[in-house]
Amino acid sequence: MGNQLAGIAPSQILSVESYFSDIHDFEYDKSLGSTRFFKVARAKHREGLVVVKVFAIQDPTLPLTSYKQELEELKIRLHSAQNCLPFQKAVEKASEKAAMLFRQYVRDNLYDRISTRPFLNNIEKRWIAFQILTAVEQAHKSGVRHGDIKTENVMVTSWNWVLLTDFASFKPTYLPEDNPADFNYFFDTSRRRTCYIAPERFVDGGLFATELEYMRDPSTPLVDLNSNQRTRGELKRAMDIFSAGCVIAELFTEGVPLFDLSQLLAYRNGQFFPEQVLNKIEDRSIRELVTQMIHREPDKRLEAEDYLKQQRGNAFPEIFYTFLQPYMAQFAKETFLSADERVLVIRKDLGNIIHNLCGHDLPEKAEGEPKESGLVILVSVITSCLQTLKYCDSKLAALELILHLAPKLSVEILLDRITPYLLHFSNDSVPRVRAEALRTLTKVLALVKEVPRNDVNIYPEYILPGIAHLAQDDATIVRLAYAENIALLAETALRFLELVQLKNLNMENDPNSEEIDEVTHPNGNYDTELQALHEMVQQKVVTLLSDPENIVKQTLMENGITRLCVFFGRQKANDVLLSHMITFLNDKNDWHLRGAFFDSIVGVAAYVGWQSSSILKPLLQQGLSDAEEFVIVKALNALTCMCQLALLQKPHVYEFASDIAPFLCHPNLWIRYGAVGFITVVAHQISIADVYCKLMPYLDPYITQPIIQIERKLVLLSVLKEPVSRSIFDYALRSKDITSLFRHLHMRQKKRSGSLPDCPPPEDPAIAQLLKKLLSQGMTEEEEDKLLALKDFMMKSHKAKANIVDQSHLHDSSQKGVIDLAALGITGRQVDLVKTRQEPDDKRARKHVKQDSNVNEEWKSMFGSLEPPNIPQGLPKGSDQEAIQAGKPPRSESSAGICAPLSTSPQVSEVTNVQNRKPTIQVLSSTILPSTYQIRITTCKTELQQLLQQKREQCNAERIAKQMMENAEWESKPPPPGWRPKGLLVAHLHEHKSAVNRIQVSDEHSLFATCSNDGTVKIWNSQKMEGKTTTTRSILTYSRIGGRVKTLTFCQGSHYLAIASDNGAVQLLGIEASKLPKSPKIHPLQSRFWDLAYPERSYVVAGSTSSPSVSYYRKIIEGTEVVQEIQNKQKAGPSDDAPRRGPESLPVGHHDIITDVATFQTTQGFIVTASRDGIVKVWK
Repeated sequence: MGNQLAGIAPSQILSVESYFSDIHDFEYDKSLGSTRFFKVARAKHREGLVVVKVFAIQDPTLPLTSYKQELEELKIRLHSAQNCLPFQKAVEKASEKAAMLFRQYVRDNLYDRISTRPFLNNIEKRWIAFQILTAVEQAHKSGVRHGDIKTENVMVTSWNWVLLTDFASFKPTYLPEDNPADFNYFFDTSRRRTCYIAPERFVDGGLFATELEYMRDPSTPLVDLNSNQRTRGELKRAMDIFSAGCVIAELFTEGVPLFDLSQLLAYRNGQFFPEQVLNKIEDRSIRELVTQMIHREPDKRLEAEDYLKQQRGNAFPEIFYTFLQPYMAQFAKETFLSADERVLVIRKDLGNIIHNLCGHDLPEKAEGEPKESGLVILVSVITSCLQTLKYCDSKLAALELILHLAPKLSVEILLDRITPYLLHFSNDSVPRVRAEALRTLTKVLALVKEVPRNDVNIYPEYILPGIAHLAQDDATIVRLAYAENIALLAETALRFLELVQLKNLNMENDPNSEEIDEVTHPNGNYDTELQALHEMVQQKVVTLLSDPENIVKQTLMENGITRLCVFFGRQKANDVLLSHMITFLNDKNDWHLRGAFFDSIVGVAAYVGWQSSSILKPLLQQGLSDAEEFVIVKALNALTCMCQLALLQKPHVYEFASDIAPFLCHPNLWIRYGAVGFITVVAHQISIADVYCKLMPYLDPYITQPIIQIERKLVLLSVLKEPVSRSIFDYALRSKDITSLFRHLHMRQKKRSGSLPDCPPPEDPAIAQLLKKLLSQGMTEEEEDKLLALKDFMMKSHKAKANIVDQSHLHDSSQKGVIDLAALGITGRQVDLVKTRQEPDDKRARKHVKQDSNVNEEWKSMFGSLEPPNIPQGLPKGSDQEAIQAGKPPRSESSAGICAPLSTSPQVSEVTNVQNRKPTIQVLSSTILPSTYQIRITTCKTELQQLLQQKREQCNAERIAKQMMENAEWESKPPPPGWRPKGLLVAHLHEHKSAVNRIQVSDEHSLFATCSNDGTVKIWNSQKMEGKTTTTRSILTYSRIGGRVKTLTFCQGSHYLAIASDNGAVQLLGIEASKLPKSPKIHPLQSRFWDLAYPERSYVVAGSTSSPSVSYYRKIIEGTEVVQEIQNKQKAGPSDDAPRRGPESLPVGHHDIITDVATFQTTQGFIVTASRDGIVKVWK
């Protein structure tokens, strides 16, 4: 038979690449190996990578059409099976005499995955075994038998989703037991001689019948080697169960197969049992499951569904059935097309996930698996997406997920599964991602409490070199994150080293340990490793302490500088840390950095010891005379803490006490409190004799009476004299010739004490003027004494401020507080808030898309591209997972971004497009699709669109309000028939001090009103315009509304005037007209204050505010808070705003823009005009 098979070899052997010559949709990529049965290659398709299997036709009479129809039917049947991946396409090429099968490419099969790092743990193996049985159950329920289940045909994605592929219905069911040629030709594609075929499929070769016998009895198996036909017979479910059992056994024995061909034939005859291999399966439930599945008698094997029910809660945890399988299945559907979407969905469901996976105990038979181990399966989904994430928001969400899950994961998972991806993110193109990855990495490593044997050198060889470049990153935010976390990183690295050393010592002391030489280092190497670690961290710390940005240095000091001291030891803490920190006080422009020095110096000094007192003394004195009072407060607090810790020598303490005592009269309350705190601590530290002999003399000038309990803060505070006035202090400190001022004040003090008979006035007129100014601000003799007590401090502070001003003139070329966006290279984006009508053919939209290439790359990373979604049709199932496996983006990433608009119509069309995909979309669950299908758009872009929408609505509301105000038409009396304006100016009124915005005439034309930007409303008597009076001025002025009065109107048929201001207030004024000599009065009847941004904050004030006797009552009227005024009626006083008298001669015409025009009618017609310069003119 072997000769016969060799004799039918083709006369011409073609390479697999040659078969792609006339297939345009597929491009050959590389060969995946070839056997005598199939040539296998990987090809590129527009929807992803595919596997192509080429069968060279040797016999043209082969019924390939029937096989092709069988594969098409099988594909339709398995359409709803989420764990099955059948051939998607079959092509017969007559020219090359070949048949080609196509299916989606998956990078790893189970055989490869078993031996690939990170190795599968127990819960992952159970999960894969569960899915294998689930896949077999799905296929059997669909009426399909596989026929060739083996580890090479069980594909595993990067997130541990199992796909059963290469269904072999065209391969023979039965094989001759006495000839291995058929087995080698069809089934031993790996050439490992492993055998997964059920024993009942091997039959005696003499029992095979001829084709003629088959025609007479179709139930008889048929094989005719001469015509290259293969055995026909129906595959049984029990045959697939046996093969699946062999695969599961190999999974749990780390790749050790149960049978090779000879062992299986011996097992078939009862001469062999794989007990030795089965005993390697530690879990008893799995071992019993495999034993049942590989039973020699087919009738003793159960269905896949029965095994799943039998092992529920035993081999397979309950959570597989209730949560994991249905939840993970949604990621295998076509709805989720990108890694970004998967991460965002998991973040949204994180609370429910943790509740399900950590809220229930796994079965006791999980044999040592931690309670939280179910999360490992979810972690594999997250990590499979990390390298293909596109958007910054998705990457940050993934890091957030890792940080939430890390405390619930084992050490091996953190080091083997999480840490490599965090280091990958530390090289991301987006600075925010790099910074957050470093923070997450630090927190994750801090959770590791024990070090596995294979990770003993993870810090010096992997982690620290992997993040070393971040200390010199171009982005300040990244260096900031490094400075923020380097102390904790160093502390964790030292703990790792100590754990390793402790483990080495324990193993050396253990007489049963046989692995000392393999996993441990000599004791002498500990010091060498520690020194190497110190050098690595020291290099980065020095880099950060020398960073050009002060905020980086400040962050380093504020985040664990004391822990770095402990890490380095006393000598290096003094030589490395303290020596660099001292230089920070030289920066006179950044008081935050100087303040951070004094906040951090206590911890460093405490670790270095009292020997540093002499070094720190001048630095602390410099802090007490700093130009910034916040720094002085911090220096006082540092001195207080150091005194408490006995880090100051006694002579230094008394010297500081003499410097700090004058601060008891400093105008800054915090400085006075800091001084009191230091003095009370000193009183605690020294003896009573020293308190009264050395400390009390410093305090006497600043306390009102002697005290005993100086160590009590409240007692000392209660007897302090009043501090110097802030205005006097600041004025004296800002004076240019402060030295001469203090010289003169000192002479005045000597005169008061009798030391000098007389104090002549200062010769310098500037000092005389300065002294006069200080005396006018209330400077008394006691204030002079306090200023003289603060003389040394003020002189040093004045000098420090002068230096700061000089340096600022040298270094600051730009105006303070002004940011030059052009100089920073920021790309501006402009959006029209007023929408215009879009052209029917959407030319503008297409033009906008074409401009996408000019968008800044960082904007693209945050907001995505502007291209519309491009969703291909007829997509093979799950191709996104396989594209990720192959290191290429999934098909949803073929366009620059999937950013659908927020309107409903594109979404509906896209959903319709999804539903039209045939035949795969028909099986999507109606309960999953609406909840999980999302518009593919980044969160940043959504927020940007929401902001634009809000701004458009705000702009539209303002435009409508402005339009309503401008277009408002009010009823007015028509002029008399035949009246024509003569152009004569009868009044020139210029009482308004700013632009006049509106003129309104009352219905009976007896009054007209004007409002202006000067915040006033003026009422004018129309009758005075007829020339009956000698002066023409307003009869009423109202100015209590506040803001700029933009509009006003008379209520119809009344003397009620409604006015509105740009501060949101609307008031209703009642004008009481009266006959002379009485003057009319204005009563503000009602004010309604509207807050357009927060309508619920609006309120109404009712009543008059001009009355001297007013009481208020609050109540709610129709949901509005009303404040009602109850008052005693009194006569209104004269107007506060006295009008200005007009000029004697009236100029004709306006000299600025006319803002409003109105007419009124008395005995004759008049025209009133107003201009922007506040002038009102009356014409007739």
